Amino acid sequence: MSNPNATLGSTRWRCSLVLALLLLSASEARAQQRADWMLDFQPEGTRFISDFFGSGTIFRLEHLKRIYGSTNDVLLGVSTAPAYPLGEVAATADLRILFLGLGVATGYRTVWRNMTFEAGEESYCVQCDRGARRKRDSIFGDTPGSDHWGWAEVHARLFMPFNEHFVGLSFGALRHEGRQDRSFDWFNSTVYDGGLLGKWETLFFFKHRDWGGIGPYLQLLMLPRGGEHEAHWAIGANYIRRLGLVKRGDFIFFTFLARPGDGRFGQHSYYMPVRGLINYRLTFDL
Repeated sequence: MSNPNATLGSTRWRCSLVLALLLLSASEARAQQRADWMLDFQPEGTRFISDFFGSGTIFRLEHLKRIYGSTNDVLLGVSTAPAYPLGEVAATADLRILFLGLGVATGYRTVWRNMTFEAGEESYCVQCDRGARRKRDSIFGDTPGSDHWGWAEVHARLFMPFNEHFVGLSFGALRHEGRQDRSFDWFNSTVYDGGLLGKWETLFFFKHRDWGGIGPYLQLLMLPRGGEHEAHWAIGANYIRRLGLVKRGDFIFFTFLARPGDGRFGQHSYYMPVRGLINYRLTFDL
């Protein structure tokens, strides 16, 4: 008859060995690439990028080409985003001249868990806060509605590499969306109308080659609501670093935004006026 203690000890030893090998493999992979590599300008070439987040994925094919020296480049990309509440296809084209980037993008979105609300007599919309949305659209409930529309945007980026330990990015965009009025947006986590949407975001990162980057995050949305544009500020933080599950080209990204006191703002499953997301990215050179 076998000794139960010996069997248990052998099982623990094997589990410890497997865990040690996994940690060693991840450590070796991380050693081959900086933990903050994604915060630098990327080399030219063609890449396939896959993002995995809480409710879906994004697959992107892009090509980056240097022009007129090493400080200017052109980036062309196409992407698709299958997710729990929606699906989207998009195409982008960007030109970077030193620290300034200019670009255009267009796409088509299908929302199969769409929520549109009635206008209120004294308010923008009725029963459109977080609690009402959860009651209307439970995770395993019936689809509340659907919507399909195209969108197009122009955008600009200002890259701010102050030194090897501190970088920043400021991003501004004007986007026209054909969405239904008073509908919930799963990306911006709030309710607004179709038409022209303005966005401005600024991110800063304190970065290091061994632990990645962390820093504050400021967002301003100019939301079309009832024929006007409302300014919505949100503040938060971001953390990014190489995870090291593969030899090169992966990282994990955590982003968090809060808008205290706004009953309409917040991710659908949250009970607080926050938007939080953990994203894991894999990049493959082709």
